Amino acid sequence: MVVGIKDIASYVGISTSTVSRALNGYDDVAVETVKRVQRAAHELGYYPSASARNLRRQRTDKIGLALLFDSAFATFNEFFAELIRLVAAAAYRHDYNLVLYTHAAEELGELTRIAQTREVDGLLVLGDVPGLDDTLRGFQGAGMPLVVLGRLVEDPTVSCISMDVQQAARLAIGHLVDLGHRRIGYISFASTSRYSQERTTCYRDALAAFDLPHDRRLEAYASLQPESGARAMETFLTLVDPPTAVYVYNDRLAIEVLQYLSQRGVRVPQDVAVIGFDDIRSAKMTAPPLSTVRYPLDEIADRAVCALRAHRAEPDAPPMRQVMPVELVVRESSAGCGAQHYSSSFAIEPVVTAV
Repeated sequence: MVVGIKDIASYVGISTSTVSRALNGYDDVAVETVKRVQRAAHELGYYPSASARNLRRQRTDKIGLALLFDSAFATFNEFFAELIRLVAAAAYRHDYNLVLYTHAAEELGELTRIAQTREVDGLLVLGDVPGLDDTLRGFQGAGMPLVVLGRLVEDPTVSCISMDVQQAARLAIGHLVDLGHRRIGYISFASTSRYSQERTTCYRDALAAFDLPHDRRLEAYASLQPESGARAMETFLTLVDPPTAVYVYNDRLAIEVLQYLSQRGVRVPQDVAVIGFDDIRSAKMTAPPLSTVRYPLDEIADRAVCALRAHRAEPDAPPMRQVMPVELVVRESSAGCGAQHYSSSFAIEPVVTAV
């Protein structure tokens, strides 16, 4: 049975309004009465209604994380599991609970509903789907704090925090060039999102920075379905002059590439070098271990939660717009046993970690 303030009032023999004021810390209730009410609440097993308390305080002490990707892909992807864990930990440190939204990609109106109903105090958004920027503009009128993760948003009034994907491409391509590679392929997702297009542009710009020609045959595109990374790599191997190295959109696809090359008897890195992106835990466990681009996901999660909290405390504060630096983690999939001896020779000073 759920115990309410009426039960406490009957138990103590006072009015419900006095019980309510005693439980909520009003100073016009006698100290002895407050003690009697608190003792009765404990004895009866009373817990205050969270919804009623939130209504009075005009806050929920919850933040939302909306994953704007296919829900099955987001659920079973190691990167998302780690992201959720880090955001939940950051939320806890700042006295919030985390609410996860996994179907917002199918219906962007869900984001608008969240803002209008105020079921959370702020929202973190990861992903990029058609119509998202228009939806984000609607948040300005709703007054709900929002931070976009993983990409910069054109609207300067929207808070966002991203990793430096241009630096990432130059680090990866520069490392491969230092190792002697001149035909470097790129595997990405077949997406019209601006973020995917930006990543492809960064790959092409990095080629140009090292005086390498751009060959569209060295760009292959995967889907969110399992094994699509392997199929993308397969298109490269059908070429008369296939790439000797590939830079891959994320580690999940890169791991599929490694597995496919192993099945085909293609040696890594002797025949084809492979570099991923994200540095998920599995990247260390592949055969060979995967070279990859790492960025401070834990710091991104914490800064995003802090931004939501700051915007709630000061709604007129300027938006947070940050680009986080990345580092190249060199393992055997690109440099073989010589990984620990790598140093870059290109103009932009890299951050390189050998693991």
